[in-house]
Amino acid sequence: MHQLQKHHRWPLLAMVAALAGVTATSVALAIAALIDNTLLAVLFASAAVVLDLFKYVAWPMALGLLAVRRTLCALLMIACALALGIVSGWATYDRLMSSIVTSRAEHQARQEQRHVDLVEQRDADAVRIKQLDSDTAAIHHQANALRERGMVTRALELETAAIARNDAERDRAQERRDLASQELTTLLAQPTKAAGLPLELAVLLCLGFAAALEIVPALILSALRPTAVQERAPVPAAAEQEQAEEQRQEHQVTEPGPAASDGLPSDLLQLIGSTERGTKVAVRQVAKVLRIGSDRATRLMQKAAEAGLLSKTATGYVAA
Repeated sequence: MHQLQKHHRWPLLAMVAALAGVTATSVALAIAALIDNTLLAVLFASAAVVLDLFKYVAWPMALGLLAVRRTLCALLMIACALALGIVSGWATYDRLMSSIVTSRAEHQARQEQRHVDLVEQRDADAVRIKQLDSDTAAIHHQANALRERGMVTRALELETAAIARNDAERDRAQERRDLASQELTTLLAQPTKAAGLPLELAVLLCLGFAAALEIVPALILSALRPTAVQERAPVPAAAEQEQAEEQRQEHQVTEPGPAASDGLPSDLLQLIGSTERGTKVAVRQVAKVLRIGSDRATRLMQKAAEAGLLSKTATGYVAA
C-alpha cells in the first residue's frame, strides 16, 4: 500500500489541484457576482478561495485528530469542511446550471427568430410569385389586344421583353421560397438542446458534478494521509520500546530475578564488583548506569549496604 501511494502520490495530488482549481474559481465568481464594489469583490473572492482550499485539507486533518482522540476538534473541523463544501457545491452548481440555462435560452431564441424570418421570407416570396403571375397574365392580355388591332410586331416585342423579365424574377423568388421551406423543415426537425437534455436531467447532472468535485479531492487527500503517518511511526515505536525497557528495569528493581543477588539488579552488582574496595560509589553514578531516579538508586544502595556490598561513610557509600 505504501509503495502504491508513493508511485501515484504526485499524479493524485495534481488531480486534486486541478479539481480544487475548478471549485475555487466557481466560488470566486459566485462571490464576485454578489458584490458591486470591485475592491470588496476581489477581497472577499480571495478569502473564499482560501477557505475553499482549506476545506480539502480539513478532512485529512480531522482524521488525524480522530486518531489522537481529539474528538471535539475533529468534529468541529468536519463541520467546517461540510459547511464550506455546501457553499462550494452550491457555487459550482449555480455556475454550471446558469450556463446551461443561458445556453438553452439563447439557442431557443435564435431558433425561434430564425423560424419567424424564414416564414416571413417564404410568405413574401409566395406573394411576389402570385403578383408576377398576375403581371404575366396582364401582359398576355395586352399583347392579344395589340394583335387584334393589327400590331403583331409590337405585341411580340411586349411579350418577349416583359414576360422574360417576369419569368426570371419569378424563378428567383421561387428558388428563395424553396430554400426557405427546406431550411424551415430542417429547423423544425432538428433536435434542440432542450429536447436532447431535459431540464430534470440537467439538474441531476449539475448536482452530481458539483458533489463529485467536493468528494473526490477529499477522498484522495484522506487516502494519501496514511503515508505520512507511516513515516512518523518509528518515533512512537521507539518511545514505546523505551517505556517497555523502563518498565522492565523497574520490574528488575522491585522484584528479584535470576540475574540479581539478594534482590539487587545485575547491573548494580557489576558496577560494585568492578569498583575497587574503598572507592566511593556515587548515587548519581548508580542512577545513570541503571537509568533510574536518584531516590530509587539511594534505596538500592542502602539495600546493597545491608547486604555487605557497600559501606556507608560520612561522605557517602564506598565499595566494601
